[in-house]
Amino acid sequence: MRKILFYYLLLFTVFIAFYLIYSFSIIQGDVFIYPLDDVYIHLSIARNFAESGFWSVNPGSFDSASSSILYTLLLSSMVYVFGDNFYHPLIINILAGYGAVFWIYKFFKDFYSERALYLGMSVSLLSLLYLMVVVGMEQTLHMLLCVMALYYIKKNINSNYSQNDFLKLLMVILLLGMVRFESMFFVTALSGVLLINKKIKESVLILIAGFLPIVIFGLISMDRGGYFFPNSVLVKGNYPGGNLLLSLWMIFKKGILTNLSFYKLFFFPFVCFGIYLFDRYDRREIADVFKNEMLIIVVVATAVLQSLFGLIRHRYENYLVLMLFMVAISVAGPYLKLPKGFSFKNNFRQITFLGSLALFGIVGVYLVAYFQPVMQVSSKNIQEQQVEMSRFLHDNYKGQKIVANDIGAISYFSNVELLDILGLGSTDVTRFFVENKTLDQDQLNIKFHTFLANYIRDHQYKIAVIYPEWFPNEPPKDWIAVASWTIDHNRATARNKIVWYAFDKNEADNLRLNISRFKLNKNVKEEVLYKK
Repeated sequence: MRKILFYYLLLFTVFIAFYLIYSFSIIQGDVFIYPLDDVYIHLSIARNFAESGFWSVNPGSFDSASSSILYTLLLSSMVYVFGDNFYHPLIINILAGYGAVFWIYKFFKDFYSERALYLGMSVSLLSLLYLMVVVGMEQTLHMLLCVMALYYIKKNINSNYSQNDFLKLLMVILLLGMVRFESMFFVTALSGVLLINKKIKESVLILIAGFLPIVIFGLISMDRGGYFFPNSVLVKGNYPGGNLLLSLWMIFKKGILTNLSFYKLFFFPFVCFGIYLFDRYDRREIADVFKNEMLIIVVVATAVLQSLFGLIRHRYENYLVLMLFMVAISVAGPYLKLPKGFSFKNNFRQITFLGSLALFGIVGVYLVAYFQPVMQVSSKNIQEQQVEMSRFLHDNYKGQKIVANDIGAISYFSNVELLDILGLGSTDVTRFFVENKTLDQDQLNIKFHTFLANYIRDHQYKIAVIYPEWFPNEPPKDWIAVASWTIDHNRATARNKIVWYAFDKNEADNLRLNISRFKLNKNVKEEVLYKK
C-alpha cells in the first residue's frame, strides 16, 4: 500500500515542478514571481515584524492585513533566522503540500479499505492542493491541518478520546485556529457536536484551543489601536449589523440562497451524505447520527458557516472541497459494491449516491481545468503590473506616502508608506467602513470621498496608483490622472489597467517626468493622460 503514497508524491512533485518551471519561463529575469499579489503582503508584514516588531505592511505601525497568524509568524521566523528572501513562502508551501498528501494517505490507510485509499488519494489533485503550493499562500497549511484534524477526530472516536489522542487533536486545533480565521467555523462545529454528544470537557477544551490564538491576537490588535479581527476579515467577511433580522436574512440570501458557488461546490457531496445518513439511520435516533457521524456533521456545518460568513470563491473554499472529498469517499464503501441483479428501480439510492460522487469529481476536474489557463499567465501578469508598479515607486518615491488599492508587491519591493483605500492594510480606512456600514451606497460614497480627501491632505500623501473602477463612485474630480498602464491577457490581477494620479499640478508635472524616464516593461501599454 505504500506504493500508492510514493506514486502520488511523485505525481504531486511533477505537477509542482511543471508549474514552477513554467512560471520561470514566462517572466523576464532570473527570479520567481508568485501568481498572486497577496503573497507579498505576507512577506512585507513578516519582514517588518522580524526586523522591527511592527505587524503591518508599513514600518512603524500596526495594521493587520494578514488573516493568518501562523503563516505570517512562520515567514517572520524564517526572515529572522535566514534573512529576507522571497522564496520562503514557496519552501513552506512545498513542505506543507507533501505533508498533506502524506496525511491523506494515512487517513484512508488507517481507517478505511484499500479501495477507499486508492480513490481517496485522488483528492490531492482534485482539491487543487498542488496549485495552492505554487500560489504561495497559507491555504496549503490550512489544508494540511484540516486533513490532520479529520484524522485525529476519527482516531479519537475509535479510542473514545484517550488522553494521548485527544492531546494531539488539541494541538492540531490550536494550530488550525492560528492558520486562518475561517477555522472558527470548524472549531465551533466540532465543539458543538462534542457538546451534543455530552463530551463536555472535550468540547470546552476544543473551543479554548481553537479560539485562544484568535483571542490573544485580537487583544493585542485592540491594544495597538486596531480591531479584534484582522482588517481583511472585517472588510471581506459577512456579519450582522443594523437590523438584526434583516441582516441575517441578507447574509443567508447572499451566502447560500442565491450563491451559485454554494450549489456548484457543495450540492453533490451533500446529496451523498443525505443518502448515506438516510440509509443507515432511517429508524434510529438522531443522537446516533451525532455520535457516529461526527466527520459528516462537522464538515457540513463548516461549509454552511463558511458560505454564510466567509467567502467561497477563488481559493478560500479549497480546504472545504478537500474535506468534503475525503469524507464522501470515506462513506462510499457500501455503494461501490454492485449487487447481483442490479437495476435502476431497485438500486435508485445507490445510483444517486455514485452519480453525485462522480459529479462532485467532475466539479474537481472542472476546477483543475478552470485554473489551468489562469496559471499559464498569472506570474507574467503580476510581474507586468504589480512588480512594475513597485519598481517605479522604488526608483522615484522610496520612503514617501502613496495611495493604492493593491498593496502586495508595492509594499514588499518599493519601501513606500501605503494608504490602502480598501482598508486591508490601513486600519483608519477599515474603521471608516466599519463605522459607516449601515449607510446606503450613495451616502457611503459621498462620505468616503470627503474622508479620503481630508486624510490625504492631512497626512501629505504624494500620489496614487489605483484601479479606477475600484474607487467608490469614481476617483475624485480633483485628482489628476497622469498616465495609465495596461497589460494584455490578464487573469491574475483585479483589472488589466492601473492609473497613476497626482493631487496637485506640481506633483502631476513631477509624476509625468518620472514616468517618462522610467524604463517600462515592453509588454505593458502606457498612455499619457496629463497634458501640460
